[in-house]
Amino acid sequence: MLRRLTAFLFRPIDIAWLVVFRIGAGVLLALEQAGSLALGYSREYTEPRFHFSYLFTQWLPVPSPAGMYGLHLLAILGGIGVAVGWRYRFSAAVLWLAYTWLFLVEQTRYINHFYLYCLVAGWLFFIPAHQAASADVRAGRVRYAPSVPNWTRLVLLFQLSVVYLYAGVAKLNTDWLTNSPLALWLQAKSTRPVIGPLLAQPWLPPAMSYAGLAFDLLVVPALLWRRSRPWAFGAATFFHLSNVAIFGLGTFPWFSLLMTAAVFFPPSWPRHLGIRSVRQWFEQRLPSTSAPVTLPSQPAHTWGLAAVLASYALIQLLVPLRHFLYPGSVHWTEEGHHFAWHMMLRTKAGSVSYRVRCPDGHVEVVQPATYLTPRQCHKLLAQPDAILQFAHFLAAEYARRGITPVAVYADSWVQLNHRAPRPIVRPDVDLAMQPRTLGHYAWITDEHN
Repeated sequence: MLRRLTAFLFRPIDIAWLVVFRIGAGVLLALEQAGSLALGYSREYTEPRFHFSYLFTQWLPVPSPAGMYGLHLLAILGGIGVAVGWRYRFSAAVLWLAYTWLFLVEQTRYINHFYLYCLVAGWLFFIPAHQAASADVRAGRVRYAPSVPNWTRLVLLFQLSVVYLYAGVAKLNTDWLTNSPLALWLQAKSTRPVIGPLLAQPWLPPAMSYAGLAFDLLVVPALLWRRSRPWAFGAATFFHLSNVAIFGLGTFPWFSLLMTAAVFFPPSWPRHLGIRSVRQWFEQRLPSTSAPVTLPSQPAHTWGLAAVLASYALIQLLVPLRHFLYPGSVHWTEEGHHFAWHMMLRTKAGSVSYRVRCPDGHVEVVQPATYLTPRQCHKLLAQPDAILQFAHFLAAEYARRGITPVAVYADSWVQLNHRAPRPIVRPDVDLAMQPRTLGHYAWITDEHN
């Protein structure tokens, strides 16, 4: 069994696919943060007086505005370093650290593809993607290797498959099957030039809803089967380019296509592209060789790697399912929404304000916009945990002014997918006294009552 496991994980495969993925991923991850700076999204990190955290990362220090810009620049430089393979391990570590820090330091910036980028950046650090066509090889810091172990491809293939699979499973709900989310998203885009009239057609939301569901559930099996792989990749190309045209989505559609091509086609596919200059580039920098890769002689190394990969796979399979442990709809309570690959399944609108009752009995009304950016305010009204965090922040603010203890109540009015508006949290609960916990928040209202 150990020999079979060793042979499977360490079977040498052509490094060509990994070179393409390293270059493309490094460039796209650098462009993502460059776009954040150019378009002003970085202000979400530098302007607010309060940053929302994840439950287990409250200890993470929040950099100054200059430090936030520094993290963006480090991510850009790390991505460039990864792409060219310059001091690869160092560049990959910088990329991983900068992305993960930016991801964890502001919860309202959560986007599924930002989470995916953090995971992939982490694996890039461990995968020897710099052993061919890199500055390190050219400088003699790393010996050229025409092959890499099979596990390097398998872990990325598994990760992308999880994204597609859980995105499809999440769509098996009443709102998606009745076209509610997409109808709202497309209606908001119907005033765009050229494609606006098409997006306003009544048949488009149901067509896109069911096509998206079928794509997410079937694309991985179709990509794994050799005969259907070209058709599946064509469908993936159409799907992601349609998202570019309608929703934009930054670098994510391009990253998905890059990753799909890299891990689902045979590892040597870049060598067989029809573009002559590309073939010549690979022939010059990645000469083929029949020399086998030496398999590890120490069983502990194999079992250690197998244990790491199995643990990672188990976490990625179980974490997206945790919302089933909570009562109510995850689209209303948001409990278990993060890290579950729930994409474009709900839209929320409304308002949240706070009543702060001081020790002398008088009540002050606080608007979150006094402290937060517009994006933070929008995310606040959708997420009960964020409502709780801000209540704790207000209690601490009043304590710093010498007014303590105070009671903090939230008055919320929220619509989910254009349902009738209702409070998302109970207005009679003193949130300043409620702890943040991994368990269910009993003060979240029932969506249907």
